[in-house]
Amino acid sequence: MHDLAEVYKKVDSMSDCIMGAIFNNMWDFEYVPIHVFERECRFSQEKIEAVLKKLSDLRLVEKKIEEYIGASFTFKGLSIYSLKMLVKRDVIDMLGKIMGEGKESVVYNALSKRHGEVVVKFHRVGYPSFKKVKEKRSYGTLHHTVLTVRSAKREFTALKRLYGYASVPKPVDWKGNAVVTELIDGMELIHVRLENPEEVFEMIVDEIKKMYLRGIVHADLSQYNILVNKNGLWIIDFPQFVDAGEKNAEEYLRRDVNNIVTYFRRAYGLKKNLNQVLQYVMDRK
Repeated sequence: MHDLAEVYKKVDSMSDCIMGAIFNNMWDFEYVPIHVFERECRFSQEKIEAVLKKLSDLRLVEKKIEEYIGASFTFKGLSIYSLKMLVKRDVIDMLGKIMGEGKESVVYNALSKRHGEVVVKFHRVGYPSFKKVKEKRSYGTLHHTVLTVRSAKREFTALKRLYGYASVPKPVDWKGNAVVTELIDGMELIHVRLENPEEVFEMIVDEIKKMYLRGIVHADLSQYNILVNKNGLWIIDFPQFVDAGEKNAEEYLRRDVNNIVTYFRRAYGLKKNLNQVLQYVMDRK
């Protein structure tokens, strides 16, 4: 993923059509077959196979040639496609450097003439976590790149619902597995030594309450997805959120609150009663 901008330049218009056909049909085929490319791009089979070979060499697609010839995106391929769509929509003008990389995403900074300095988060739900994801979310037997797109869409949906009500980054746009937000000049809570831990704890709890009142439970909240600076704090990373009205929402909410209570107790010796904090968060007043 470190060479994303360089690979982007190597994808020509024929490759664009093939990648677009994969994206448009990945909901119906685990590996999109040749006849779909023939129908949508009007290329000969020989030309399609040549383009697929090029994309495969660039590690943008993976081919299947057992029962039939077909192709699906790699994580890099889906990310290139999503980036191209954002460029076409005048959302992104220049991709910068990687700001962070984890199991479920790679985050770049970027420049936009319309939106200034932004963050592009490329979601990935990879093979190692695929079984776990299916068990947790009952997605069925879809290709993992479909799950990755759903993950990005969920995060963008959550940010749209929360922005203006809770302290989250401003959502700019979403396409494929890419979510674009404003750039927050802050550090993860885990990497900061607070001078006023009790005040920050109360601010975080208030944000959890605001999100809950908007019908959203983060469901994966910890010291790793709270950004802080001298001006305030922001909650990030929402692909696993649950609606507050769902059956297990209270269980996830309790876990989020417990993560924060536990962190502040261990890091700062701050002792808070979990049930009292949870009751405050769930109080509709």
